[in-house]
Amino acid sequence: MTTTNANPVKPGATIATVWDSIWGVVRDRGLRAGDQLPSIRELAECLEVKQTAVRDALLKAETMGLVTIKPRAGAFLQASTPAPRPAEGPLPDVLHSALVREEHNVLHLLDARRLVEIELVGRAAERRRLEDLFPVRRTLETMLALPLEATREEHVDIDIRFHVEIARLAGNSALWAVQRSLMELLRPYLNGVPRDLQRRAQADRSHIAIYETLVAGNAKKARAEMSGHLSLAYDGLLRDLQESPVRPGAARPRSQRARPA
Repeated sequence: MTTTNANPVKPGATIATVWDSIWGVVRDRGLRAGDQLPSIRELAECLEVKQTAVRDALLKAETMGLVTIKPRAGAFLQASTPAPRPAEGPLPDVLHSALVREEHNVLHLLDARRLVEIELVGRAAERRRLEDLFPVRRTLETMLALPLEATREEHVDIDIRFHVEIARLAGNSALWAVQRSLMELLRPYLNGVPRDLQRRAQADRSHIAIYETLVAGNAKKARAEMSGHLSLAYDGLLRDLQESPVRPGAARPRSQRARPA
């Protein structure tokens, strides 16, 4: 395996600097939109950085619509022309720092997410051009194609990308930064929700319905579908809180076994 004209990244490089170097590899190899990027391990060896630095740069680039990351497959280029650096401006940093400064009540996070995302999806439906929906559709297709044995973490990762892509279409960088930060704060909770095929099927149907409202450009229906979708997580948590804790391995009381999904 050889990579031409690969320049090592200086110690302490930022996400944007690492992405610049990754883009250099893309350019040197003549990769085009739709082509697969080298693996994280290969890029890390080529650029002489940690794999986590490459992963962070690719994840940031994905939120900007520059690449698509498919679980168990790799990262794929979405543009073949020189791309802007992933955003590292003061606005996302300040908003994220303010949100993570203290521990938040998960119900408050879910409520904040609902307030922000319902408005964002409505604006996305109003502003979208059909060609803008390509990243959203591709992410949805990846989600629906996940095997049933996929881990909860894999499903959550794609779910977050789906919602971030929709929020990006709304065209408000401040609200988008807030939404992305809320999603990252909620990620540990979402990862901790037990795998439930019935719940996943319900969420898939809801995601499809949201996408269809975007295709139709129906802002009112988009807001209604998103409201119902986010209520699934909020109401599910409330049901969890109503249940009494049990010792690991102990059977739940009969009254708790038949709760709705």
